[in-house]
Amino acid sequence: MMKYVIILLATFFISGYQKINHIEGSDEFIVEELTYIDIPVDTIHQQCNIEQDTYKGRDISARGGEESINSVNTKNSKPKALDLWDIIGQSLSMPVPNNKRVNHYKNRYLSDSFHIATVTSRAENFLYYIHQKVKHRKMPAELVLLPFIESSFDPLAHSNQGASGLWQFTIPTGKAFGLKYLKGYDGRRDIIASTDAALDFLAYLYKKFKGNWLHAIAAYNSGEGRVRNAIKENKAKGKPIDFWSLQLPEETRQYVPKLLAIADLVKHRYDYNLSLTYIKPEPVLTEIIINHRVKLKLLANHAGLSNDELYSLNPGYINGYTFHSRENRILVPTNTKEVLYEYITSSDYVEKQFTIHHIQPGETLSELAYLNNTTVSLIKNANNLSGSIIFAGQQLRIPVR
Repeated sequence: MMKYVIILLATFFISGYQKINHIEGSDEFIVEELTYIDIPVDTIHQQCNIEQDTYKGRDISARGGEESINSVNTKNSKPKALDLWDIIGQSLSMPVPNNKRVNHYKNRYLSDSFHIATVTSRAENFLYYIHQKVKHRKMPAELVLLPFIESSFDPLAHSNQGASGLWQFTIPTGKAFGLKYLKGYDGRRDIIASTDAALDFLAYLYKKFKGNWLHAIAAYNSGEGRVRNAIKENKAKGKPIDFWSLQLPEETRQYVPKLLAIADLVKHRYDYNLSLTYIKPEPVLTEIIINHRVKLKLLANHAGLSNDELYSLNPGYINGYTFHSRENRILVPTNTKEVLYEYITSSDYVEKQFTIHHIQPGETLSELAYLNNTTVSLIKNANNLSGSIIFAGQQLRIPVR
């Protein structure tokens, strides 16, 4: 028996292209040829969809003389604990073409680590909140990154064209999707209201463009009419109507590649050695409801925050006051909620104390009641529930006792 094993091993080392399999329960061995086995590169490098002939440590060059990505790191330094960027990256699914426009912005982002650090640091307060909203609607994870392109995650951003806020709404478009403009309040800068409006707008465009997300995203930037007209022109000329073939304003022609570029970098961040501000995959902010006119500075004081900290989360309240006889949905850091509610005079301006909870898979009303020191009956009354069935993604008011 031993001499057969020696012969087989010698054969293996000489050929260099064979595999020896032992048949369990016998003294036989099978020698299998490996020469024609084709192992896809995405099986080997699951975090990078770069073609095999352009990977392995060399510059990533688009064919046809297009621009190259110069900052490639083939050593994956992925930490053991996943952060929110990892979770988002795993959900990114839009195809990213290897073309000049996309590669230009990959190069640009990779060469400006200060910009990446600044923007991803700003995202820390809002990323989980937006991610949960997008996930609940079962929309593409790429949309979580739109504020990176629109406003650099700056809720005070204002463009020369009159767009404002994290999602860069103009007043007419904002009004069309439910944003309010009052004396001392601008819904475009309200994180809660503008995020809901932006996702409503994108869902509307997706439906209008018959399920084409690149058309919808382009229309978010330049308007539904321009994209529709560009599609009509190409159809009339017998040309393709995909985004890359459309004659659109230069800003829009660059807008979609920007989003796809940052999405691909986030998805393959370890391959590109892209440093992003660490963000825990857990809630950072909690929604509370204020039913009276109250100064944000007072609210901040009662929550143990500085005025600037609270205003940065609620920049829609321009004059620093909430409104009387209106449900003012305010964001506070999750770890300050109890401090605020326990303050002796907080009941003066919070007629009914609620927090807004986004239901996670497997949660029950009894569990929520126990964790929040309340009762199932009070939760049902606060949400006008006739039964006890709740579902993942649902938003419930949780009364605070």
